Amino acid sequence: MRIDVVLLAAGLSSRMGKTNKLLLPAGSGAGEMPMCAFSAMQALDYLESRKDGGTLIVVTGYRHRETEKALKVCADRVRASQAPVQMITVLNRDYRKGQFNSTKKGVLNVSENTPFFISLADMPDIRASHYEKLESLYTGQDAVRPFSGSVPGHPVLHAPSLKQRITDMPDSASVRELLNTCNTFNAPMDDSAFINDIDCPSDWESRQAR
Repeated sequence: MRIDVVLLAAGLSSRMGKTNKLLLPAGSGAGEMPMCAFSAMQALDYLESRKDGGTLIVVTGYRHRETEKALKVCADRVRASQAPVQMITVLNRDYRKGQFNSTKKGVLNVSENTPFFISLADMPDIRASHYEKLESLYTGQDAVRPFSGSVPGHPVLHAPSLKQRITDMPDSASVRELLNTCNTFNAPMDDSAFINDIDCPSDWESRQAR
C-alpha cells in the first residue's frame, strides 16, 4: 500500500511580520536547512522507509520562488533515491484564499485509491517516526488524527475516500469540520510535537530557547 503526503507550504506567514517562517533554519549541524526543506526531508525519510513508498506533494504559494529554491535539495534527493518515492511541487496562485484552498490543491494530486497525510511545513518537530506511529494506528478508519491533551494536531492520515470529499468542499470549510463528521480515530499522543508549530515570533523564540 502506497501512502502520499501533502505538505502545506503556501501560507502568508502574516503573524511573523516580514519574515518568511518557512525559510527559518531547522535541524542542526550539517543537517540544518530552511524549515520547509527540513519538514519535507522528514516526510521523505518516512516514505523511503516504506516498502511501497509514496509521493510527497508540496504546495507552495507565498514567496514561492524562495520556497521552491529551498526545496531543491529535497528534489535532488528524490532523483537520486532507489526507493519508490516521488516528489511534486504544486503552486497555488490562490494561496491568499486560505489554508483550505491550498489543501484542496494538494489533495487533488493524491494518487487514486491511496491513503494520504496532510502535514504542515511549519512543524519542524515532526519526524518520520510520527508518520509511522499514525500509520500503525490506521485500520480502515476515515482518518487518524493525533491529539496532544485536548488539542488536535498534525499530520493527519486520511482514507482514500476522503479525497473527493475534501476537494468538493468550499474554501470556507475546513478539514477539521469534515473529520468531526467522519469515522475519525482521535489518537491520544504523549508528544507535543504533534501540535508544535511556528506561527509567530514568540513560537520561534521559545523553540530557540530549548
